[in-house]
Amino acid sequence: MDSTNVKSGRMWTASELRKLPAHERNTILEAAAVLAEPEYRNNPELTAFEAFGRDDLHGESSNTEPRSNLAG
Repeated sequence: MDSTNVKSGRMWTASELRKLPAHERNTILEAAAVLAEPEYRNNPELTAFEAFGRDDLHGESSNTEPRSNLAG
């Protein structure tokens, strides 16, 4: 893979990335992660939230069967 392709700042779409061989896609995604890391470490607005609120998860159900077995 041409390293200038990663450093060029090209904006890849998800469709374009899916079409690439895995090693090329991983190289591009790794480079993007390295560039994004300082922003996530230094900008609390990007990480200062809860992924799920108290009412978002349904942990009170006593039914433990997978959904595929319920339609039976």
